[in-house]
Amino acid sequence: MAEFNPTNIAGALQPGLSATAFRTRVAEQTIAVDVGASTTKAEVSRGGFSIAEIPVREDLISSFLDTRPIVQTKVVTQSIAPGTAVAVGTAIDLVITSPTDLPVNVVPGIHQAFANLTMAQLNTQFATDPRVRDILRTRSTPADLTTDDIATLTEVLHTNNVPVSTDPGQTVGAAFTAIQAAFTFQG
Repeated sequence: MAEFNPTNIAGALQPGLSATAFRTRVAEQTIAVDVGASTTKAEVSRGGFSIAEIPVREDLISSFLDTRPIVQTKVVTQSIAPGTAVAVGTAIDLVITSPTDLPVNVVPGIHQAFANLTMAQLNTQFATDPRVRDILRTRSTPADLTTDDIATLTEVLHTNNVPVSTDPGQTVGAAFTAIQAAFTFQG
């Protein structure tokens, strides 16, 4: 009887769980990991050469930076997929850019009407429409679009003189892919 854990009873009473699901269920537990026990230092390199950390006077640098515009950058690609756990010391190559001038055509499968735009231009064209924003916030891929989403996007695209058809590079899905990329990079 030592294995009985009364905190698991609530889980067993959930509707839809079979008796076998309860028997094979693994108890969840929290494991504390102390990452503060040792210092971690990032080794940054460019073109295979280490980039040194340059000490600066905080009081002078902050007053200088206060008058400068904030440059937003985003990671565009990385050599290890985001969310992948890696061992300490694993090298990860990042490509960071200012997404404002990033051409939309770097994203595969976009609508041809957007091929010559930047992420900032495309985002500006559609970000102010709350109907488009709502779709972008709730759908991840063109396959997730509902019939109502497709009708809404088609209407918005026609209003913006963007042709829509079933031809490759002219579909609502291709437009969604491009607009979603611009929204993500500019957001």
